[in-house]
Amino acid sequence: MLSLFKKPSFNQGKPADADFHARRLAIYEQELGEREHTFLDRGSHRIDVHAFGRDFAPDCDEGSDEGYVLLTNGMSERRMAVPPGAEAKPRAELMWYVRDATAEISANLRWLASLPFIDNTWFGFGHRVPMPAPPVPGTDFKTFLFLTPVITPDQRIAEALSVAGDPVEILTVNLISDREYELIKREGLDPFLDLLDENDYPPIFDPSRKSYV
Repeated sequence: MLSLFKKPSFNQGKPADADFHARRLAIYEQELGEREHTFLDRGSHRIDVHAFGRDFAPDCDEGSDEGYVLLTNGMSERRMAVPPGAEAKPRAELMWYVRDATAEISANLRWLASLPFIDNTWFGFGHRVPMPAPPVPGTDFKTFLFLTPVITPDQRIAEALSVAGDPVEILTVNLISDREYELIKREGLDPFLDLLDENDYPPIFDPSRKSYV
């Protein structure tokens, strides 16, 4: 288990893909600070998951709201199958705000980052991935929803990333209820985003969150 959290070193003798991972990690750490953990991927299409500690409480608030920013590193090495005319970036990395940086949540995030290349599809703002069962314990929600960051340092990461001249999108991972999913399919994304604002949607994933619909 401890090997999951081992911080890799990147030396000049490493393969080119390690250099690319190191460059992205340097951009991540410039905005998020030094990572606390890395869940290493030993597969042929390497997608590491880095965990950065963060206090999500606003600066003006007393107390703290500690959690982690999980961020993939390697998904953007491959272009997604974005159809001609679609308003989406061809490359992406995924971000998930969580209370605990667990191996299980990391595995879910890595699987999501691999899915466009398994199914020859693409992810963009507002896309959903319905699952047959809740992907993490403690929640009844079964559908992943991708949005874009609203926190300034996370937005700056997207602005700084590119691969082979392509810009890279940062997509935040969210889990929504069946009723919320049906609302989006029926009325579009904007009414659901309004519900997030009205209900003060928490930045950190809360498995016990009640459906807003």
